Amino acid sequence: GTLAKGLCLVMMAWRGASAALAFLAAARADPLIAIPEHIKALQLSTPKPVTDAQMQEFKQDFVDVDFNKDDQMDAQEVRAHFKGGISDVELYQFFLDSDKDMSGDISLQEYVDYAAMLN
Repeated sequence: GTLAKGLCLVMMAWRGASAALAFLAAARADPLIAIPEHIKALQLSTPKPVTDAQMQEFKQDFVDVDFNKDDQMDAQEVRAHFKGGISDVELYQFFLDSDKDMSGDISLQEYVDYAAMLN
């Protein structure tokens, strides 16, 4: 009904604000960066079930953005990854949605939680 349509529009708007960030794979122009062994080995929880392939994709996306290899994704790295193709509003919304501890950086766990909810 009307409520379902309203919720659908809200979800579409939420996804729209994050569409450029969903899985960060859309902007992947460079060859894949090898996932470090310590990240491959991490067993991460998710707010809803994901496949092994999806988890692999989430880890790959995170590694591709973490340019300085400090196991954190910061705003400069996200902006650089998108080569200026992300607006300030989209970047801010991504951090609001994913940086749950409000540290200013996004951990792999925070990113996986965010990406799993977009699936």
